[in-house]
Amino acid sequence: MLWIKLSIGLLLAILSSQPLYAAPFIPTDDLQILETLPTDSPSPRYSSVSDLTATTTLNSADNAKQLLERAYLEGDPRALGQARAQLDQSEDQSIETLMLRARALQSDHRFTQAKEILAQILNQDPAHPDALLTLSSLLVVQGQFDEAMDYCDQLNDPSLEVYQAACIAQIQSMTGKLSQAKQTLNSLASLAPRLDASTALWIYLIQADAALRSSDTTLANQVFAVIDDQTVPALMARADWLLSIGKYQQVIDLLQNHTDKDALLLRLIEAQMKMGDPKADANLALMKERIDVWQLRGEKAHTREQAMYALLAKQNDDALNLAQDNWQQQRETADIVLYATTAIKADSKKDINIIRQFISDTQFEYPTLERALILGKIEECLNCTATQAMNKDKS
Repeated sequence: MLWIKLSIGLLLAILSSQPLYAAPFIPTDDLQILETLPTDSPSPRYSSVSDLTATTTLNSADNAKQLLERAYLEGDPRALGQARAQLDQSEDQSIETLMLRARALQSDHRFTQAKEILAQILNQDPAHPDALLTLSSLLVVQGQFDEAMDYCDQLNDPSLEVYQAACIAQIQSMTGKLSQAKQTLNSLASLAPRLDASTALWIYLIQADAALRSSDTTLANQVFAVIDDQTVPALMARADWLLSIGKYQQVIDLLQNHTDKDALLLRLIEAQMKMGDPKADANLALMKERIDVWQLRGEKAHTREQAMYALLAKQNDDALNLAQDNWQQQRETADIVLYATTAIKADSKKDINIIRQFISDTQFEYPTLERALILGKIEECLNCTATQAMNKDKS
């Protein structure tokens, strides 16, 4: 199965990676350079339009699949653009190609269009496992948990037992059954070494999210002992955990060579600011240059990153407005934390109440965040007090 062999569940971390030498400008001729790629970027897949056109006629689905996986794991936006160009060139309407188109749209945050294509696939094949699992994953990202669970339940082929269990556990972890989900995930993690790498990564990332929200140091140590430290999603998860427990120098050590990835750069800046590192200002300016380029292009897929930047730049009102916009599209843990933090920083009782209502309605579990919302005050490292108390109890 094409799609189940890719990383499923947390597939929206397609991260822009272009550092700039100067503020953006509009070129007046073809010889002007608008931006340059980082020196450690992977080599380009195509050198000309003819290369791209030739590729679309040969193993197009395989090439697009590889490009989408590269975009996700390496945070390379060129790979996403190349995949989209290939798929736009193709007239193939097979389910395999439709799945790839849905993935590309999902990666570009065009969720409505992605869901339309997935519905088209399910109209042709109601039991199509890739479409069911991808649609469930997309609905989880949007916080539509009941609908997401319906699609998990339809994965009833015995050969899909691991995927169904992970699908259900992910939703349970977000809807009031975090302890139960952690037990299921521990069982799945014991199978991970015998699974394909992308499925194992999916399970580990769900575990990392569960560890973060439950301030579970033991689980975090278990996950980060086995998860890779090279792919962007894994680095994000590790950095989020370290930031939540105040291990800022470890974040700097982890991410200082990954400034070409926006989501990682933002986490690096946060750690540098907490440590009083003078490099924080230069990196904040670098992030601003990238945002200027997104705005110049009219790109809409970076709202979370723009809100994170505004928060770091102490533009609290702008950060809240952007977090509100992001909330309409995404409701993963990072989005909930971002919205809560900006609401508290801006002292917006209305937005605090919206988040608390969401937590009440879904039974979303993140005790330290909920406590911050109740108090209207958020600590520099959200899980510091909780993890210190847990460690003291164990000693």
